[in-house]
Amino acid sequence: MAHFVIDLDEGGTVQRILRDGAPDPNGVRLEQLFSVVTTYFRLAQDNLRQLSKAEDDFGRRGYGLQVFLMSLTGLEAFTNTYFHLRGQELKSPALLARLEQTHGALAKKLRELVALTGDPPMRHQDALLTRIYELSQLRNEIVHPRWVPSSVLIPGPIVIEGLVENRQSLFEDEQFCQEAMYWCLLVIARIAEARGNDDVSGFMFHWTGSYGLSLAAILGNLGLAVGE
Repeated sequence: MAHFVIDLDEGGTVQRILRDGAPDPNGVRLEQLFSVVTTYFRLAQDNLRQLSKAEDDFGRRGYGLQVFLMSLTGLEAFTNTYFHLRGQELKSPALLARLEQTHGALAKKLRELVALTGDPPMRHQDALLTRIYELSQLRNEIVHPRWVPSSVLIPGPIVIEGLVENRQSLFEDEQFCQEAMYWCLLVIARIAEARGNDDVSGFMFHWTGSYGLSLAAILGNLGLAVGE
């Protein structure tokens, strides 16, 4: 953890900034911790709005891809940040040590972190984390792209080789991208709920930047009833 010291002159003007005891010529910009998470979700929401207005496949694909990637990255940022705070609060070396492990699926990490807090599991945790696992696997496929060659035979015969079945086309579908974002938001809402928050909107605003976002609204966007 970096430690900053700001030296002021007699008039209160900043003379220099020290980072870990040494002058920092680049200056520093410090923000609230939750901004690490809210940036991603706000970008996802902004791109979702643009996706709804895009008029061609390429535009839809670009905006949809950003919705998807920013949502999954936001959920991972929340996981690492929120549970780090819980680890400090609980004085749990085991929880903090688990956060240091960078391997493994996000869904597995979430399950283990929830267990290490001693908090109740999320409502419908198994089904929810199964969905997050599926989305995370798709994210891995997108951020680590590989070319799997395909060919097509047209009666004639004409054979075209060197084609690819591009999974990026999924992101032209606004509903798919919107649901991916709301599955990620549902994890955060369920964690808030498990901590005893009957109204999760304050928690959601704090961690995602979404004002007035209720559990009912999240479930509604996923086509789920409140009791599901």
